[in-house]
Amino acid sequence: MIWVTWRQFRTTILAAVGGILTLAAIALICGTIVRQRTGQRSAVTADYVDESTFEWLVAASLVSIGVLAALLPVALGVLVGVTVFSRDIERGTHVLGLSQSVSRARWYGSRLLVVFVPVSIAMAVLGAALEWTRTADALWHYGYLSRATWSGHSSLTFPLFQSGALTAATYTALALVLGSLAALLLRNTLGSMVVTLVAVSAFMLGFQFGARPHYASPVVEARPLDAQYRVAYTSDQGSVWQLSEGYVDAQGRRVEFDYRKCNQIGENLEWSQRPDETLADYEAREATMIATQDREFEACQRAQGLDHYEVRYHPDSLFRRFQVTEASLALGLSLLLIIPSMWAVRRLRP
Repeated sequence: MIWVTWRQFRTTILAAVGGILTLAAIALICGTIVRQRTGQRSAVTADYVDESTFEWLVAASLVSIGVLAALLPVALGVLVGVTVFSRDIERGTHVLGLSQSVSRARWYGSRLLVVFVPVSIAMAVLGAALEWTRTADALWHYGYLSRATWSGHSSLTFPLFQSGALTAATYTALALVLGSLAALLLRNTLGSMVVTLVAVSAFMLGFQFGARPHYASPVVEARPLDAQYRVAYTSDQGSVWQLSEGYVDAQGRRVEFDYRKCNQIGENLEWSQRPDETLADYEAREATMIATQDREFEACQRAQGLDHYEVRYHPDSLFRRFQVTEASLALGLSLLLIIPSMWAVRRLRP
């Protein structure tokens, strides 16, 4: 049965696996070039624009492959997971397999083994290649690809996390099984593709925004109300995935700060230098006014119930732990979805 399945779907397998491994090879080549680059920043990050078209293409290729790898599971679920079953069912050729001395479980399982497993393994290879490209010390100047704090791109978020080896492989397995389930239930290629597209996207978004923030207790950093203005905050603890930030009260509950009630503070002070005032006297008076303004601003904040400024985040050092956790969840869901798939296989009439 395995040989029959291979011969039937070898074009699909070779196209999918070959395309994925080609992307992995390109990523490795680009990563090797990046590792040789030190001392200048990439045009992709828009800092110190590199005049070399070749270097720009290398960096842009890595960015594109990373994003593509994060989205590939959806495409594979639609184009491979669905069609491996829907084409036979629509044509009625599945009857040939089910009417032979082969159990339905074996008929279904052979397609999972021969088609789905190699594609998932290929995605793991692509993810591993992309992870390798992000480990070089020289990658500090490739902001969108690296884990540098200043770049604003955490390895725990899209697309860096989704294109990791474990998640890329298990997302693909989940998408393929979802596609096969949709094909077995709906028995219509186009309808199954639409359902698979929506379902896989929903699962991936659910992992990103619903599940992943809770894989570990977030680190909470509190900053006192010690300045008049509070700008966008970034942790000093290295690369992080910032979950939330804002003002809270003494009990840790979020409080909305109304700046309009406090932005008039200091307007009545005499900020310009007086004609009879020396520069030293003016600077001393200015420092006093600033200190007074800050105290009044803090008092205005506390009058609204604000106690401190709080930031919640996950450090990027949890990348491997989160990868294992999410991969386990995705793989577990894939195995669970095999149960209704087997039920749908039994409903197929030879």
